[in-house]
Amino acid sequence: MKRDEKGQVVRYKARLVAKGYSQHHNIDYGETYSPVAYLKSVRAILAKCGAEAMKIEQCDVDTAFLYGKLEEEIYMELPEELIELLELAEAEGEDDVVCMLLQNLFGFKLTSRVWNETIDKLLKSMGFDADP
Repeated sequence: MKRDEKGQVVRYKARLVAKGYSQHHNIDYGETYSPVAYLKSVRAILAKCGAEAMKIEQCDVDTAFLYGKLEEEIYMELPEELIELLELAEAEGEDDVVCMLLQNLFGFKLTSRVWNETIDKLLKSMGFDADP
């Protein structure tokens, strides 16, 4: 809960995390591989840039995994506390309430792969090519 200076609740906040430990390979997910730069490659590029007095820049995407776009339908159960907060169980007359994920979540087995596919598509649309 977010409170104001008087202690009054201004808004409710929750963090929804997928229970990746309960996912089963080849049932709930397939390939999880996502590429990473080799340390030797990074060192070689830095050495070349240093030798040629080139400017080096880097960037970081805060909470990058959350920007991944899911291509398939994935459903998950909501925590009881969230169901109670949203009063979904009473409204639907059901005990088990699930939600369809519209974007990536922390804790999901495919999180890094989904983010990599998303950023790869973006970079290619900007004219960049992957270096095998």
